Amino acid sequence: MPVKPLEADKIKIVFHIAMMSVQNFGFFIMYFALWLSTPSVPNRSGVDVCEETRFAEGYMALTCFLVSWLCIGMGFGGYTEDAVLFPVYWVAHATPAVLGYCVCTFLVPMARFSESGEACAALSPVIGKAVQGVYIVHAGLFFLLRRQHAERDILLLPEANLRVVCHTQGGLGRAGAH
Repeated sequence: MPVKPLEADKIKIVFHIAMMSVQNFGFFIMYFALWLSTPSVPNRSGVDVCEETRFAEGYMALTCFLVSWLCIGMGFGGYTEDAVLFPVYWVAHATPAVLGYCVCTFLVPMARFSESGEACAALSPVIGKAVQGVYIVHAGLFFLLRRQHAERDILLLPEANLRVVCHTQGGLGRAGAH
């Protein structure tokens, strides 16, 4: 299926890719700082009470770094109408987005508000509150963006006489017979 955005929609591609990259790179920086700052203190049994929290922070940080970079490749492929680059980067960005970003939307609070997560936050209350604050922004944007995607009328039409990327109301492409 060809990648054929309307010329007028190319600025939307640039804007959306910039927005996605800035958001993901911002979360990378925030979660990476939290990951490095979360203490490593074994309890009386020798178990590190912060291990789950650090894992969730690190997983989200690395995921967001990958997604921020892969979004740029996806946008470049769409903007230049590259029928190979766009789908490769789309799949490459979607994989960590689903297996990382979506998973971490539930993993971070499960780790942070678990019994061990509360014990970890007590060891470093500033970091505990920071994880909570960053997560609120993360979850807020996650659920807001998911709602926006669900409200779009996205159609992928496989008919041979139609060349379609996607059709959205005011979106990034239009169906057209060729």
